[in-house]
Amino acid sequence: MNQNKIVRLKLLKQRWMLSPSEKTKLDHIIYLKALQAIKLKNPKKYIAAYWPIENEVDSIAIIHELLKQNYKVCIPYISNKKMVFKPITSIHFESEHWKNMRQPIIKSIVDCKDVELMIVPLIGFNKSNHRMGYGFNHYNDYLHNSKNIYTIGLAYEFQRNDEFITTSYDKMLDKIVTN
Repeated sequence: MNQNKIVRLKLLKQRWMLSPSEKTKLDHIIYLKALQAIKLKNPKKYIAAYWPIENEVDSIAIIHELLKQNYKVCIPYISNKKMVFKPITSIHFESEHWKNMRQPIIKSIVDCKDVELMIVPLIGFNKSNHRMGYGFNHYNDYLHNSKNIYTIGLAYEFQRNDEFITTSYDKMLDKIVTN
């Protein structure tokens, strides 16, 4: 088994070991810090966010608050191994699922040049702000084609790990928000 797979499995296991009450507490701390970081950037265009899976940091409350504050929000839609972002106006949107991820079925797609800030999921991160994802490269591919997006990763502090291997293709995040 390769090094990244070992680290990925270890970090996923730790995430699943969080008790519901501890997860709720940590998610709230991250929620407050993430909203503060987003407000500092004050994006005028779209904020791309993710719909949480696999016990990830809960981004739904963040999305809901951003929509209440009239920010434009979009979330990923994956088809044919490619990720695009589709706009949402509520957390109650018509959806379908890709690998347990809820994704909007609206037809319109947000152009990557209209995404100003991206909230990125991760399994792990290192001291250089490189992220470890699930290994599909959807976010790396999207960010390589979109140079001017400010990226904020959401993670629990225990997800910090310098044991995974990065490549020159892996994008560094601008900021990691943890508990």
